Formats: sequence, C-alpha cells, structure tokens
Amino acid sequence: MTALRALLARRRDDAGVSLAELLVAMMVFGIVITVVSTTFVSLAKATSQARSIDLNTRVASTGLADLTRTIRAARTIPVPGGTETPSFSVATTEALTLTTALNTADSVATVPRKVSFTVQPDRSLVETTVVGASAADYWTFTATATKRVIGGSVLSTAASGTPLFSYVDFSGKQLVPDASGALTATQMSSIAAVRISLAVDRTGARTAQTVTLQNTVSLSNLLGGAVS
Repeated sequence: MTALRALLARRRDDAGVSLAELLVAMMVFGIVITVVSTTFVSLAKATSQARSIDLNTRVASTGLADLTRTIRAARTIPVPGGTETPSFSVATTEALTLTTALNTADSVATVPRKVSFTVQPDRSLVETTVVGASAADYWTFTATATKRVIGGSVLSTAASGTPLFSYVDFSGKQLVPDASGALTATQMSSIAAVRISLAVDRTGARTAQTVTLQNTVSLSNLLGGAVS
C-alpha cells in the first residue's frame, strides 16, 4: 500500500508544469524573441545604410573623375584675326560649358571638343559634347551633340551647403557669381581653376548617407597661355 502511494505521488509530480513555471517560460521566450528581432532590425538598417553609402560613393567618384579629366584639359580656341576665344562660355554654380583638349580617340591627334556639364531638373548630371571640325586652320563646333549621364542624385547648393562649381582667378581669389549664380564674360576669361564639390544622395536630401567629394582643378593650359 505504501509503495502504491509513492508511485501515485511520483506520477502527480511528473504530470506537467505549473502555471507559474509556464508564465516564467513565456516571459523568457518573449525576451529572447525581442532581443533577436531588435538585432535583426538593427542589422538590416545598417546593411541598408552601408549599401546607400556605397552606391553614393560610386556615383560621386565616377562623376568627379569625369569632371576633373575634362575640365583639366580646358583650352582656348584660335579665331580669325589672331585672337583666341576664352575656354569658358558658361560658368554657373550648377553648369559650365568649355572647350577642352581632352583626347578620347588616340594619343597622336587631339581634336578640341566643346563640353557642357549641367544638372537636370531630376538632379542628374549630364555631359553634352560637340566634337570640333577643322575649317581653314580653325575650329567650328556645329556637329551633332552627344549626351550621357555621368551621375545622379546631385544635391542642390541649398541642400549640400556648397555649390557644385566655384571658380578661382589667376591671383587665387574666388570669383563671385551674380544673383543667378553665373559669372560674367569678363570673369570667365580669368578663370584659372575650378573647384568641384559633388554631393550625392539618392534620397535627394542631405542625410547620414550623403557622400561629398571635392577637388580643385588647375587649368594648366590656360595658365601656360594659348594652346593652338
């Protein structure tokens, strides 16, 4: 009889868990789930930010390289009468047009090009190129223009805090544009360097993922005199 009571007591002890034990287990499980979900959300956000920064960096790097290469080769163009036209015909805070000696075809003959860089309403940076044609020892730029997008999500001056383009004269002083952000013809003839501040963010606003790359491009062809 004693053995039977002992056996029944053991069965009652092993019958399951108490309500208190169940509540404790549920609380522990809830804490674990909260920690895991919070960690997952944090990792997902960090991964997204890293991808955004990487994309912005690649766009800004490619755009800055294209701008620098073209602007550095700026040159004046001889015209009849023994004079030369200035390299820059447009110079604003978000656009510029210049003639350049950039050689994209071969290393022997250099054909001048008229190149424009403009920021479109969708904030993409577009390059427009017209290849020069020789005419009686001079150059004309009447060929069909080609266009390509060299960067996107370029921030405005108001958003980035600095203009895309600013200009320096031969004395090292920054040229001050007018209220519309443009230089005068007299100022454009004295440009000796172009400062580029390319701020890129695919959200269209300055955020923690914004990437800004800057460079000052000295115009050695202009500093050294006319190139013919």
